[in-house]
Amino acid sequence: MKISYGLKRKCAEMANSGMTYREIYNSVFLPSHKGMSFNTFKRKLQDWRKKKWTDDKTLEAANLDWQFTPYAATVQVNSDGEVVQSWVKQSAGAQEFERLIETVKANVEPVRIECTRTEEASHMLEIPLWDMHLGIADAEWYRQTVEETIWHIQSRHWKKILIPIGQDLFHNDDFRGGTSSGKQIEKVDMVKAWEDAKTIFYSLIEEAQRNADEVEIVYIRGNHDESMTWAFTQLLKERYGNTDDSLDYKKVRTFGRCFIGLTHGDGKKSNARDLRGQFTVRFPVQFASSDVREIHAGHIHHEKEVDEYGVMVRRLCTGNKQDEWSDSEGFEGALKRFMLFDWSETKLSGIYYV
Repeated sequence: MKISYGLKRKCAEMANSGMTYREIYNSVFLPSHKGMSFNTFKRKLQDWRKKKWTDDKTLEAANLDWQFTPYAATVQVNSDGEVVQSWVKQSAGAQEFERLIETVKANVEPVRIECTRTEEASHMLEIPLWDMHLGIADAEWYRQTVEETIWHIQSRHWKKILIPIGQDLFHNDDFRGGTSSGKQIEKVDMVKAWEDAKTIFYSLIEEAQRNADEVEIVYIRGNHDESMTWAFTQLLKERYGNTDDSLDYKKVRTFGRCFIGLTHGDGKKSNARDLRGQFTVRFPVQFASSDVREIHAGHIHHEKEVDEYGVMVRRLCTGNKQDEWSDSEGFEGALKRFMLFDWSETKLSGIYYV
């Protein structure tokens, strides 16, 4: 339950008047807001006391009350110095940041889950759920995808589970409908999108930790959400560890004799030949020491495969809802699904659609 502006202000004023935090907690806060420990309340009250609260005269002149969260105020006074009129602004962006900060703070205690499967492991499962565009689609839309992915996670004991994250996980990169480049597109509820991302990836990562010797999270920049998803990656890093959060556009993971290139593929030179050349030059040692070489890219929202001189360059499809961009590009018939990759140390053993 959200703490009202009025309750925060009242508690701050009582603390400034000399009442102890315990007295305020027992007599004022707890009767109005159940479920918060005293230690948490004490930390929050310290923050509330630092705020600059709009005075009552300003709120009254603007016909507002404590339920309104003021952002900035302009006042008009008469010759006696009395406030006769005021204009109080409210910033939607500020409110969204506050909501998101509260969401981030919730349940950030590190989670350590011991693997419960003990049989010998020899395969790696790659879970690239790319171009999810949360905000357009939500956790309920992806429920079946998550359930089927968990089924594959539980199907065997894995030596490693690789979870690339990013790749336009979120539809917006801010609270105003902008992408990473500042382009304005459909504005979505980013706080709900963040909660949906937690629901999806907490479920997948924790199940992966129960069924693999190692789980690695790898951040891959997308053109819609590079900042927002990087911040979300920090949350996962604090919670689970073993996370590559570097800002490189192109990354490689090897498993045995298999080379797996990861990139969003939204640059000017992003056709199959260009991508093959770029990965060959950037990762020559890994490339030369591998027998099986693949590059996995997203961005175009439909599946495409090109064998470029012995390197399989795959454009991965997405299970996302139809958005304005997909509609404008004519992808109405594109299959709505994601791809999971089952790797042995010598070959790609299987592709599963979820």
